[in-house]
Amino acid sequence: MKSVTRKCWSVVLFLCVLGFVIGCSNNDQKKPETAMPAVSATPAANSSGSNVVPTPQPQPQDVAVSVDGKILKKSELEKNINEILKKFKDKIPADKTKEARESIKKQMVNTFIIRTLLAGEIEKRNIQATDKEIQNLKDMMKTRIPPGKNIDDVLKENGVTKEELAFAVKVDKLQNLEAGKKAKPSAAEIKKFYKDNKEKLFSEPESVHVRHILVAVKPEDDEKTKEQKKAKIEDVRKQLLAGADFAEMARKYSDCPSKDNGGDLNYIKKGQMVKEFENAAFSQEKNAIGPVVKTQYGYHVIQVLDHRPAKDVPFEKIKDRIAAYLEQQKKMQIFNELLKNLQHQAKIIVY
Repeated sequence: MKSVTRKCWSVVLFLCVLGFVIGCSNNDQKKPETAMPAVSATPAANSSGSNVVPTPQPQPQDVAVSVDGKILKKSELEKNINEILKKFKDKIPADKTKEARESIKKQMVNTFIIRTLLAGEIEKRNIQATDKEIQNLKDMMKTRIPPGKNIDDVLKENGVTKEELAFAVKVDKLQNLEAGKKAKPSAAEIKKFYKDNKEKLFSEPESVHVRHILVAVKPEDDEKTKEQKKAKIEDVRKQLLAGADFAEMARKYSDCPSKDNGGDLNYIKKGQMVKEFENAAFSQEKNAIGPVVKTQYGYHVIQVLDHRPAKDVPFEKIKDRIAAYLEQQKKMQIFNELLKNLQHQAKIIVY
């Protein structure tokens, strides 16, 4: 059998490429992560209809797992685990190495099983991937890598071959074939999702666009120093009331990093700032130079540039994105059922 574990075809490659294909909709909408159904790395006892063969039993030499006769060699598995551990050695604490090894091993075994089952079904249905479809996948992946990075270099660094990309395309086609029209949500389902999640997902809370000037107070400051700093912020406020440019004053006097932006904090929502600052910001008149506000950080002068009331995102504006999300969720449910059925029908032995 041709090795499918070449260069750690890696758990990383297979799951990441499938993540690009299965986890992204045509509308480029962000969705919750969906995981492949896990297959236990420890064979379970036979149950009704189960095809996972239990241990103990004679173990063929150098075989870690067998799926319908297709094998993952123990030597290849160990080699790939060691490569991954070496690659991430600086990120794994010494006392967690054993735990990391077991986790990687289980994930690689699961991935081998899932990939082998899918490859068999793809072959059975004679699903093909064209060069154009592979290029479309690369183009889509290109939008998800850091600016300045070359997609071909990224793929090469991670051992992602054209064969692997073709497999990802085929899996996507298999998912679409399996789901068909069953994945399309009804108008009632879309409306219900909007209604059930309106407050949590489809409302924009009240917000204010603020800028401020801070004269910071340090824990070690004595009362005299605090009084001097309060006098300083009061003087800054007087200059602002007299017509001084707020952004220039912030750059000159503020101790907050926002001074580089003229004191601008952009839009803030309730719960983002300390209570004293929040109370002042949400109660001030637009464009007014507010009174000095004391917080745990020091003394502030606040100006509200805009005030947006809370509002709901209209259903008509969001319904297409909801439909795409629900369709993707249904596709994954149907696809997971397919994987369960394939696993049920296969003879899987994990040694």
